Amino acid sequence: MKKLAFPILACLLFAITAYAQEADPAVDTTPKITSVSKITTKKHQTITIKGTGFGTHKAYTGNTDYIDLRDISKHPVWEAGYKPDDDTVTLIVNKWDNTEIVLGGFAGKWGTYNFTLVKGNVEWVRVWNPQTGKGPASKKVTVSAAASTVESSRNPSVYGESVTFTATVDSDVSHDGETVLFMKGATELGRGTLSGGSASFTTSALEAGTNSIRAEYADDDSISLTQTVK
Repeated sequence: MKKLAFPILACLLFAITAYAQEADPAVDTTPKITSVSKITTKKHQTITIKGTGFGTHKAYTGNTDYIDLRDISKHPVWEAGYKPDDDTVTLIVNKWDNTEIVLGGFAGKWGTYNFTLVKGNVEWVRVWNPQTGKGPASKKVTVSAAASTVESSRNPSVYGESVTFTATVDSDVSHDGETVLFMKGATELGRGTLSGGSASFTTSALEAGTNSIRAEYADDDSISLTQTVK
């Protein structure tokens, strides 16, 4: 009986090791995308892709065989991040683990040959597992406009003094006559009308202290500043 103990133990260890390797999701899982965060018209932005089975990859800027953002609304179609098509736009990848990929936006030939994002275009996001090559997981996302900056005419200001806030919209297709909302928390302070890519709103009703002012364009994206009133 003693002579059989070692072979049996060895077999058990082999079976446990094989099971552990089989159960490792980074090695053996096909990628699935559960959500993609908002994609706007900005060059540099944070895009978060969540799901399972993504495997792992080091942070990089450039192209790989394992991720692709394809603008299927433009003609000709252009891609970002996919290695077989090195002549297009590259991706900034800040994080890549089994359940989350975080992009920092676009690099490479962004802006040339009409390689930009336009509000309303559809981006086809695809991910392969770098360890197994399985995939792609895919999801389509509609591009949103971006309120890229909001500025104050005077900051700090004096209580009761008029202050003008100006939002500049970073969008290829921002149209004159569209509306930008100026918000404080959930309260709408006022509205401005886009002209030449910017919209303004003036108020003298701000409370003393710090006021977080947010500009929202087309309910798609927003950016804020802190206005100090003395």
